[in-house]
Amino acid sequence: MGADALAGEIAEEPLKVGYVAFGSALYEPSRLSVINGRAVEQLEQAGLQLRATDPVLEGQEERAIADLRSGDWDVLVANVINWVDYRAATRVLHAFRDRPIVLYSYGGFTEGDVLISPAAGAGSTALRYVLERWGVKLRYLFHGPDRPMDTAGIVRFARSARTARRLRHARVGLFGWNDMGLLTTTFDPVRLRGQIGPEVEGIDLLEVERRMRAIPMARVKGELGRITKRWRYADGQPDPEVLDQTFRLYLATLDLCAERHLDAVGYKTVEGVSAHLGVLHSLPSSLVASRGIPYIDENDVGNLVAQLMLKWLSGGPVTFLEHYEHAEDWILLGVDGFVPDQMIQGDPVIKFTDLLTKGLAHGSTMRLGRMTIASLAEGNQGYRMHVMTGNAEASPRWVEMGTKLPPWPSVTFRPDARVRSVLDHVLSQHVAAAYGDHADHLIELCGLLGIETIVDR
Repeated sequence: MGADALAGEIAEEPLKVGYVAFGSALYEPSRLSVINGRAVEQLEQAGLQLRATDPVLEGQEERAIADLRSGDWDVLVANVINWVDYRAATRVLHAFRDRPIVLYSYGGFTEGDVLISPAAGAGSTALRYVLERWGVKLRYLFHGPDRPMDTAGIVRFARSARTARRLRHARVGLFGWNDMGLLTTTFDPVRLRGQIGPEVEGIDLLEVERRMRAIPMARVKGELGRITKRWRYADGQPDPEVLDQTFRLYLATLDLCAERHLDAVGYKTVEGVSAHLGVLHSLPSSLVASRGIPYIDENDVGNLVAQLMLKWLSGGPVTFLEHYEHAEDWILLGVDGFVPDQMIQGDPVIKFTDLLTKGLAHGSTMRLGRMTIASLAEGNQGYRMHVMTGNAEASPRWVEMGTKLPPWPSVTFRPDARVRSVLDHVLSQHVAAAYGDHADHLIELCGLLGIETIVDR
């Protein structure tokens, strides 16, 4: 994924689903074929790419299993279109019990003033608890008579299933380790790999420094000229040496992400990059994130993984934010000079700061609107995710002590829940954030991964 991210934002591939319909020879096979055709049409119109097999009656299960196994998909839609030939249905579903399954109950239809029921409600309810007992990651959906399919529910579950599958192959990189000894950023690599999936690779700061020195001057100047065309400086033209080091760290990070196939990355910031490399992390990390590679400060693996989740669920840009102030009905969320370009209003505003080390940081204004906030942490009994939704409004005129205006990229976040409830559930000083409402997607994903969710909305 690292190499793909270097190309910037790319179009999402269609969601791929396996599809099989179950029926019974006791009913009218010709009419069942018509019902199945309507279902397939609605699913394809919803943007789903189907690996479909013909409806399954008794004696046709091996053909269906072979058809489905020959394709690549993330979730199986088992569409019960009437009462089922039970042995055939359970044989097919048992073969895929290790994959996420949407068990769907397809509603009947009215002819004249008579409701015609193919008894899909009976067929699907005869299967649901059996699948649960088999340990299937299951979502049971339906629609009423003469109503369209719940394609939105299927798409949501399919997107969560695809994200869970991507996480199993994800790789994140940590430049340095355990910044400031923070206990909210620690993690067990065995548990993370086993339950959620990402592999974590540590990268020594010495390797980063050597990469920075080896980058040709022509490459630095070319990228600097391309990117800074849109920048507005709050304090006048910056020191050329500071710009040079900023872009060297950015380019070295890109190269390492591409070579190690990293999907996301985090710096040891306070005690690492700033203290020993003499580069302020804020702008290099912003440039990396603007290329589609999620980033986080202070080696926070949990919330870096939360960003990956939100990126793949939302299909849009993500960032991390940090708690600064709490009021009765709002929270000031911001970051010390970091923000991806896709999440700001207008041109980037760059300011000088000597916080941590002499360098450049964002003073840009973040976009406003609906926002989903997530935080992932490891607990005594497993993983927990805190999810909240709310509105991102303009931040006040503020500064972090020891800095000057303009403010860091930030928002006044007004949660849908009470701030008191949010703070009773908070897991970390950091959160992952994306624009839009993605809480239901996160809840579905956490269900697939066995992560406890606490939702404030």
